[in-house]
Amino acid sequence: MQTKSYDSTFCGSVPLHQINLIQPYGILIVLQRSDYKIVQVSENIGEALDLPPSEVVNTPLARYIPDSQLEQLQKRVNEGIVETVPFTLSFSSKDYLVLMQINGEAVILEMEAQSTPTAENSFITIYQQLKYAMAAINAAPSVEDACQIAAAQLKELSGYDKVMVYQFDKDWNGTVIAEDSVPEMEQYLGLTFPASDIPKQARAMYLKNPYRLIPNRDYVPVSLYPIINPITNAFTDLSGCNLRSVPAVHLEYMRNMEIMTSMSCRILKDGQLWGLFSCHHRTPFYLPYEGRAFFELLSGIIAARVISLAYKEDSDEYADLHNIHAKLVEQVYTTNDLPQGLLGHDTNVLQLFNASGAAMVFNKRMESIGNVPDKHALKDLLLWIRSTAEKGVYQELSLPAVYEPSVQYAKNASGLLVISIQPQKGDFLVLFRPEVIQEVKWGGNPDEAIRFEKDNIQYHPRNSFSIWQQQVRNTAVPWRETELTMAEHLRNFILEYIVKAMD
Repeated sequence: MQTKSYDSTFCGSVPLHQINLIQPYGILIVLQRSDYKIVQVSENIGEALDLPPSEVVNTPLARYIPDSQLEQLQKRVNEGIVETVPFTLSFSSKDYLVLMQINGEAVILEMEAQSTPTAENSFITIYQQLKYAMAAINAAPSVEDACQIAAAQLKELSGYDKVMVYQFDKDWNGTVIAEDSVPEMEQYLGLTFPASDIPKQARAMYLKNPYRLIPNRDYVPVSLYPIINPITNAFTDLSGCNLRSVPAVHLEYMRNMEIMTSMSCRILKDGQLWGLFSCHHRTPFYLPYEGRAFFELLSGIIAARVISLAYKEDSDEYADLHNIHAKLVEQVYTTNDLPQGLLGHDTNVLQLFNASGAAMVFNKRMESIGNVPDKHALKDLLLWIRSTAEKGVYQELSLPAVYEPSVQYAKNASGLLVISIQPQKGDFLVLFRPEVIQEVKWGGNPDEAIRFEKDNIQYHPRNSFSIWQQQVRNTAVPWRETELTMAEHLRNFILEYIVKAMD
């Protein structure tokens, strides 16, 4: 049984950018870029201007803020330095922290009332806390240790009941690899959550927005006025806005988890979403921008440490593999026999690829070493490889899923690494890995992640997050990137050797 993909096509197609509502912890203003006239506002604009929306729309922003602040805003727009860089605007002598983005001819301002600095959130205090967290994370010996330190630090500094680090796999399922929590909350460390919990379009938004905040799941959404954006004659695209309202199904998901507040902050690796900080609280809780900025900074530090640890691990492994590769090259030239040099000595391809078995067909001669299928099964498998083989190097991690006869020997050969030598002649080097039975602990049954009502339109998230175990069979441990790179190097050497032998 292979790991199933739970990245729901349905959930991934819900148009989140068309949610024309915001959460009430901030105010939204849409400006016309050409003249900075206000063309659309959230209906809670009265909190800032003490005016109804109808009297604010079609008036210039310059009427409400100091000239110096308008000049600063225009300068940022002209320079293109807008997204995620906050600044202050003063409305009726009240200061608001503003995040700005440009969407075509529209300039969107998201405003939150600015908190008064205290001893706890002064620059020097936050800087000291950040330096301590950075030092601890950078000293961590593993990715898991670095993430656990970050979770503990962020829980202490933010005041959330729980902070988790959630890492995505290749199928976008997420596993909790670090957690710090008050004892009263359910523990999720080690549990895997299906990809449909954070579907494709929601994940894509983390590439635009560093974080997602829901201070109170029972909030009353705030409409925009007018409903249709007069610049685009459509709903305003709020996909880049932190204030954007949340689909009802997500609020139901929070209710089923028995949490009132959630916040998640991205962790990027090589420009892609690697994981999330995920925070939960049992009561309504608003984390000011300063606290969210701390999460952003630590997410960058975690990402840098993850990359650093991965590179060091790869570098150390590559050095070891390079030494084995050099020995194999020497053996091939010493024996002047390709299969013998690669398979016939104490140092052989099994060590290079951490494989349990290997078979090689070269010039109609077949040699094998270690745990491989019997001779007849191996010949049939090699014929199948020849009929389906891709050029170069590729792996199959669950051979029975693509080649049914291999079920009979899946225990020894669930994983397959193919190095094509001369595929038109049927010449291949094939490495095998055994089945590794995995127990995946899911946070609730992933097959029940979405429950549709009888009309097949309305749907609900699962209401249980109790551990649901799945046994994964007929699957091998994947070959690492360093091993696949080495397979390319070995293939290049073999082809060079063949060419030289023909001269």
